[in-house]
Amino acid sequence: MCSSARDDRLVNESSGTGPDDKRQEETLKKSGKTTDAVRLTAVRKVYGKRDSQVVALDGVTTRFDRGTFTAVMGPSGSGKSTLLQCAAGLDQPTTGSVMLEEHELSEMNETELTELRRDRIGFVFQAFNLLPVLTVRQNVTLPLRLAGNKPARGRVSKILDQVGLGERSHHRPSELSGGQQQRVAIARALISDPAVVFADEPTGALDTRTARDILGLLRHASQAAGQTIVMVTHDPVAASYADRVLFLADGRLAGELDSPTPESVAERMTHLGAFDDDGPLPRLEPTRKGQR
Repeated sequence: MCSSARDDRLVNESSGTGPDDKRQEETLKKSGKTTDAVRLTAVRKVYGKRDSQVVALDGVTTRFDRGTFTAVMGPSGSGKSTLLQCAAGLDQPTTGSVMLEEHELSEMNETELTELRRDRIGFVFQAFNLLPVLTVRQNVTLPLRLAGNKPARGRVSKILDQVGLGERSHHRPSELSGGQQQRVAIARALISDPAVVFADEPTGALDTRTARDILGLLRHASQAAGQTIVMVTHDPVAASYADRVLFLADGRLAGELDSPTPESVAERMTHLGAFDDDGPLPRLEPTRKGQR
């Protein structure tokens, strides 16, 4: 099979529009259920007007199933961050549809979107975005407190134990390392049991060993707790912790890869032109067994 044909097949698979998928969707619709945490259909995002227009997303159709861990990759300017922002309701597509569970985001006003993001979406960014005057426990419970809710008995302690911060619940961010602060951010994202966690370069500011620990936590949240995770990254090693990698190029889907390895991801990224011939290649350290 030639390379272009293989890439076309991968794009079609990633759109989730095959006959079997359609039959499954009809069955699920009749039952009132869906396997999708998030679905994008023909999403197009254009910035600027007329001659200054920039097409960030160009008819993207894909889905993120419940309980899966997906990495989104592509060259600089491929539309990775725009896809995340549209999928999370942080930005509105110019055209197309974004469904989060049963919610069509284009039909919601800003207040409804704010409440949806607060209650059903978790965020983990490269910057930890912790409030320095609050303790670890207070930072983790902040989304619930803003919603006027209280965590279930023992929920906070359980989450903090899962991310390895059970004994640091009363520390403030300034008393924590960068890796520990990112663990707080992950706990905060998970505390409300969201439909999906969006992570934008969550290990970009961390050293290799700490990054591996953080990726292991995200992987565990998906495998053990059934948490849906969508992570934007430029790092093939980080992407190898995911169940699949979704590739973008020039605002369009450029294929996907199941059960990725650092080497297979780097090869695909090189094919897409993400690593030029003169630039340094990413450092590929094999993931340890049991961490993937």
